[in-house]
Amino acid sequence: MAANTALLLIAHGSNRYPDAAAGLLRHAAALRATGAFHEVEAGLLNGAPSVAEALARISAASVRVVPLFMESGHFTRVAIPRALGIANTGAHPRFHLCSPIGLHDAMAGLIERQALAGCAALGCDPRSVAVLVIGHGSASAPGRALALHEHTARAGWNGLFASVGSACLEEAPFVADALRARRHHPLVVVGFFAGDGGHVRDDLPALVAAEQAARGAGGLPIRLQGTVMDDPEVTSLILDQAAL
Repeated sequence: MAANTALLLIAHGSNRYPDAAAGLLRHAAALRATGAFHEVEAGLLNGAPSVAEALARISAASVRVVPLFMESGHFTRVAIPRALGIANTGAHPRFHLCSPIGLHDAMAGLIERQALAGCAALGCDPRSVAVLVIGHGSASAPGRALALHEHTARAGWNGLFASVGSACLEEAPFVADALRARRHHPLVVVGFFAGDGGHVRDDLPALVAAEQAARGAGGLPIRLQGTVMDDPEVTSLILDQAAL
């Protein structure tokens, strides 16, 4: 990496949960420790530290920008360039916009590892367990190709689990339907979210709790196994996305 190159991580953030950036800041600290960049900073589109505050701390002439988003959509194509003060995601003399972290090919492996950890926590043979990976989706633009579905399909290729599927909060296949369809298996749920905001803290636990209640006291177990971004390997994925 060039001596005068900085890395800037940009995430969504949460006005409701000020500490939703804790994971982002942990990743930034781990990346600083690698010494791969002259500077490493992190900024949020919502909340603190803002993108403007992060940029004010960067002196490097060249900045690699890695969006901590799971899909390539409005935030990566419009909101991040706007926050950087550039017109679009094309060439810029200082900023190089990299692909969102959620598009990295290794995400399938992170799903697999999280699912295996969930199986171990349940004390179940993975071959008896259904895995459901939950992402956001889009109510305004449903049906487009999502990295969520691609990674999930690849995570199921090796036959480690009874089944591996995906569902969305805001478009079909919807989470409640997907949970109900897997009621005859122990179930591990993995979140495909970059931050630790309301979807991870409120929505997923509520959906899982409702499904566990529907299964009844003697029903098969269900476990919410965090998100793919909890994996320490994410640091390597970020470096890979930012590579020159």
